Amino acid sequence: MKKLNIFYILPICVLFSCSEDDGAITNYDLGANVILSPSSLSNLDENHTMELSLLTADDVTVTGVKVTKGESTVDATISGNLATFNSSLLGTLNGEEQEEDGIDITTVTSLSNGLPYSKDFNVAITKALSLEKGLEAITYNSSVEDTLSFAASTKSAIIDNISLEWKNGEEGTYAPTTPLGEALDVDGNEIIFANFTDESYGYNLAVKDTLYYRFIATSGSLTDTLETYIPIISQTFEAANSVSLSSDLSINKLNLDTATFYGDTNTEDGEIKFQDPSGFEKEGDTDIDFVKVGDLSGESEYYNTVEKLFAEKDLLIAERLYDAGTKETGFSITAKGDLYIYKVTRASEEEGEDDITEYGMIKIGDIVTTNGGTSLTEINIEFGEGEIK
Repeated sequence: MKKLNIFYILPICVLFSCSEDDGAITNYDLGANVILSPSSLSNLDENHTMELSLLTADDVTVTGVKVTKGESTVDATISGNLATFNSSLLGTLNGEEQEEDGIDITTVTSLSNGLPYSKDFNVAITKALSLEKGLEAITYNSSVEDTLSFAASTKSAIIDNISLEWKNGEEGTYAPTTPLGEALDVDGNEIIFANFTDESYGYNLAVKDTLYYRFIATSGSLTDTLETYIPIISQTFEAANSVSLSSDLSINKLNLDTATFYGDTNTEDGEIKFQDPSGFEKEGDTDIDFVKVGDLSGESEYYNTVEKLFAEKDLLIAERLYDAGTKETGFSITAKGDLYIYKVTRASEEEGEDDITEYGMIKIGDIVTTNGGTSLTEINIEFGEGEIK
């Protein structure tokens, strides 16, 4: 056995003469240490060579090492300052409990000084497959890329191939899929979703559906699986503003982009204005028009009432209803519960950039008229808008 220089003795003695319970120093020095490598395996590494580094003082040699897991014990093979054994001692590595808690083993080392030396180790078990970048959602019909990336890694097991299956929703049935048009790389890949529609990859998925993916890595007779699910969402505006559009000429104009009110004499900043007796209209040369939403009973359950449609803030539905409706520049009379879709185009604040077109919704709330010295009408509205990308 190869001996270590004398400067190893002090750290060995200090480290292994202490009680793990209370830190007390025992009355003898072991003069040896054992270090396990690797300390973790993938769940496909059922035939990996595990190494025990043997560190000893000058006057101590290792004559044998036994490794025990449960009721199974093997003799490690000693060569120089290493002892090796096969990870097959650990058994099947893909149990959920093992992945979470690891596998406990004990080494019993026979030393030339006759002192007993037992040391416990825990081997962490990880999945061979992992997500490097998961996706919270795929945005329907968006040119902005959503990227899902996965990786595969083992200590020594060779991954023969990685296949992929998909299904619609938790209750669906998995079927093979090749979203990249070719076999997946055994080390990992990126799957990029852009302009995703119901025709993409033949999935026939719509907004509110959920795409499930199941990756399957094969190594000989062993497999590892990784499942992830990704909701399909629409493009929406982020939040709604609640304001009162007033007949008061000092605050009768509203900029929808900034939610700022202006007086009747301001001809530059307002985009809509109060219209007698209880409506609103386009202001000045603003490039905006409106469509009043009609019967929604034929829409899906998510959009079949004004309340549901506005709550969803769905810009793609707004665009479709706008395109199908009659465009108006204003409405003199509105009523509580009415919903209007608008399309507005504004010049970009960035020089040389194209104009920006956004779709929005205006929902009418309470309409209150008070009579003091003069009659004053206020229309409570909620509104929001966003750009379809």
